[in-house]
Amino acid sequence: MARRVDIGHDCVTVHLTGLTSVAALKRNIEIPYKHIVHVSTAAPDPTSLMRLGGTAIGDIQEGHFWHGEDWYFLSYEHPDKVICLTLTGYYIGDRLYKVVAVGVGNPQVMKREIEARIVGK
Repeated sequence: MARRVDIGHDCVTVHLTGLTSVAALKRNIEIPYKHIVHVSTAAPDPTSLMRLGGTAIGDIQEGHFWHGEDWYFLSYEHPDKVICLTLTGYYIGDRLYKVVAVGVGNPQVMKREIEARIVGK
């Protein structure tokens, strides 16, 4: 498995392994619930983004992307199986990220689980 998303007590953790971590230029991302403002199952439109590190081949999107003033981190190969987190005040390194979108097996279930944890944060 190239990627796994764990829903923990305090945060969502994205684990990338193998060639996926190489292509995305990242291994693990921990996102505290306090930074998540919206959860969806719609992948961002990659044609509106500029890739600035990683891989983009067809539907496969791995790495760091730029849109206007916003940074995005994408890691998926099927745009119809994505959990997309809209963030506020979240940094990866020294960059402020607005969106993290990751491929998952059952995005609807994961969306409900994350939303249950961010309510009343």
